[in-house]
Amino acid sequence: MKFTRYLCLALAILLLLSTLAGCADNGDKNPTDTKPVTDDGANDEIQQALNDLGTIDWAANNDGNKDFTVLYADRFKDEVVGINGTVDKDGGASQVINDAVYERNTLLEERCNLKFNVIEREWTSIITTVSKEASTRTGDFQLIDTLTSDQASMATNKYLYDYLALDVDVDQPWWDSGTADFCLNDAIYFMSGSINFGDDNVTYVLIFNKDMLKSYPKIENPYQTVKDWKWTLDYFNEIIQGISYDNGDGLWDENDTYGFVTTYEYGTTFFIGSDLRFVLNDRSSDRPELYLAEKGRMDRALNVLDLSKQIYHNNNASYMSPPGEEAKGLSCFKSGRGLFYGEVASYLAELNKDTEFTYGVLPVPKYDERQEFYRTWTHSSGSSYSVVSAIPDNQTETVGDILEAMAILSHQKVKPAYYDKMLTSRSIRDEESAEMLDLIFQNRIYDMAMYFTTLGLDTIFKTSVNANDDKFSSSYSGAAKTFNNRVKGILRKLTK
Repeated sequence: MKFTRYLCLALAILLLLSTLAGCADNGDKNPTDTKPVTDDGANDEIQQALNDLGTIDWAANNDGNKDFTVLYADRFKDEVVGINGTVDKDGGASQVINDAVYERNTLLEERCNLKFNVIEREWTSIITTVSKEASTRTGDFQLIDTLTSDQASMATNKYLYDYLALDVDVDQPWWDSGTADFCLNDAIYFMSGSINFGDDNVTYVLIFNKDMLKSYPKIENPYQTVKDWKWTLDYFNEIIQGISYDNGDGLWDENDTYGFVTTYEYGTTFFIGSDLRFVLNDRSSDRPELYLAEKGRMDRALNVLDLSKQIYHNNNASYMSPPGEEAKGLSCFKSGRGLFYGEVASYLAELNKDTEFTYGVLPVPKYDERQEFYRTWTHSSGSSYSVVSAIPDNQTETVGDILEAMAILSHQKVKPAYYDKMLTSRSIRDEESAEMLDLIFQNRIYDMAMYFTTLGLDTIFKTSVNANDDKFSSSYSGAAKTFNNRVKGILRKLTK
């Protein structure tokens, strides 16, 4: 997906909304009073896609009842619920998101003759709620927005409906191709895309301190290095060396200065960023298979492991926050003591609160210059959308069309607002950062191993990176011995 063309639109919306808020008599406003400026080309594409869906009348297909409901995990409220008249008195980015979601929901109601309703639950209770609906068929909700890891679990328990059976075109730009490839028994049970951004928030990126970079003129402009397709793991390892220095106490902790500040999870990020995965389960495969079974792929993985261990451990070039203590790494970087920072995209907004220096965002380094795409992954705590399996057969086509319309309208309204939140802070204003996020979000890998942890593959690479040991091969071999039986168990649940 190419969202850079929406950046100007997003900025225009922000300016317009700020002006309206400032002119209101009492700080109150209705976000539907004024239509935002739109990009004609993009709008034409959106309108054509909506026209292609034809007439959608939920009430007519639901015995006159207009209620159409999304069950969502509480942590994802802001991507589902937009409140009319709510004003962020600080003029922050949350206002833009709220108004965009509200407008999306309003347009969906008009377009599909429905009343958009929501049910909020603690994320820990979503599976239980969906399980009851799958068996009792009350019709209380149609869509589900929750953690991707829980979606995977619900899929194998047959609580979810197949997107392909709903005739949803998952190859359109408002859907993430990565989740479309998360295919089980020729069915797709959950998707991410423009319809949600909880997955974007936990997508791994690389952030750099622009001000600190000026002290190292021998390091080429990272943006240009990315555009030249030379942003590689080996090059990254090279440029972070020789930057770190101790504050004098000899402890080498978060109070010192480093070339790279990161977390325990970034070992896995280097692995996936090198176009590797543990399990191959895309739509071209008859069944999930071990990706590293081929010798060439394993050789590549071992090279990435060696480079990753160098990055983490050689010359005190890096500081890794201990698991559960990620705030230490954040504090180190925010204090200007890290040239590069490896974390998830939500930290871009976090850095806006009190960071004094300017910074930019970059993709995860590639394995080498021949690698076709810059790759990354999304943590299992991100969001995705599914459809409950209990919907009546005579409503499947309509529910599929409504889901598609919601995704299309989100592509037009919500996604630009999300980019605005990420890119119009006082620290990220350059067009290159928008280009970088395009590269990051459009080529994510959804590895089955990261969402079905019973396969025993999800932690083995990062564990070896962190421990600086050579146990990865033996750990992989151990998990590989039980892989086929574990996959059979997962698929067996789908066929019962």
